[in-house]
Amino acid sequence: MRVGVIGVGKMGISHLAIANQTNGIELVAICDSSKTLINALCKNTTFLGYTDHKKMIAKESLDAVLICVPNSYHFQMAKECLDKNIHVFIEKPLTLEYSESLELADLAEKKNLVGMVGYINRFNPIFAQLKHLLSHGVLGKVISYESKMLGGVVLEEQSKGWRNDYKKGGGCLSDYGPHCIDLAIFLFGEDVIVKNAILQKVHSTAVDDMVFAVLDHESGPVGNILVNWSDPTMRKASNHIEVVGSHGKLIANKQEIKLFSNQDYPEVGLKKGWNEIYVTDLNTEVNYFLRGEDFSRQMQNFSNCLNSAEIKPVSSLRSGAVVDKVISDIFKVSGGLR
Repeated sequence: MRVGVIGVGKMGISHLAIANQTNGIELVAICDSSKTLINALCKNTTFLGYTDHKKMIAKESLDAVLICVPNSYHFQMAKECLDKNIHVFIEKPLTLEYSESLELADLAEKKNLVGMVGYINRFNPIFAQLKHLLSHGVLGKVISYESKMLGGVVLEEQSKGWRNDYKKGGGCLSDYGPHCIDLAIFLFGEDVIVKNAILQKVHSTAVDDMVFAVLDHESGPVGNILVNWSDPTMRKASNHIEVVGSHGKLIANKQEIKLFSNQDYPEVGLKKGWNEIYVTDLNTEVNYFLRGEDFSRQMQNFSNCLNSAEIKPVSSLRSGAVVDKVISDIFKVSGGLR
């Protein structure tokens, strides 16, 4: 499949490199508003370079496009591609408005096009194993969970830049929240209601730096969501989840699972009492490694869907729209910044 990349900044350059080494993908064209960056990349590769994405998708007969641009441009560019029957991979979040995310999901399904959102946690070996264990019922009835994402990107007063502007996708809820919320939806289901929420400023002047929310899933569990990008103790962003069930409890991050069960589950390798599962105990093999095996698995899933090797993406536009609905509801329920 002939694939192009729109936006070759921090995430775009990573996806470009991974896609270029992914089976089933031929990376043919790249686009960025920086002519200097495009010239430098094209000088040392065979990629065709553009500074106007509309010219690229009109001229290159692309099968699919990776959209890695600022959040506020996601809807416009994705719709243009889908309208031209081009499959899309979009970095998270899908869009900044639930209604627009829903429109994209409906359009892709109507045209039978592959649409995927870059929710990387779904491809992490530990979180995938966690979903497998929960579906096997190792905790009995799941009662509650806490899903956290902590980082230290806003540690002093901030009044400028995209991070301090909701219209550009700024704010902790819009930047950190999607990963944290999507992990909860991946594990516990898409039928969810926001029961309570608080948005808190710490250093930013116009957006939230901390978010507290309570989610109630139709499948049973009640979840606490905590996101904080102003934690000075965090060297890099980290996801963490704790789950309590009628038969035990588990604690997990991207590197390990600690699980207590009140009975043996030999069919999944668990014994009564405490169990520890490390990422090195799981299959982490990929054809090409950059930033982590999850990124390579994500791109291979997109390629497999393009080439009909898999039926649908692990992270679809539809599930991405659910995340955006939860974010929209958190804004509404919170009543504004504190």
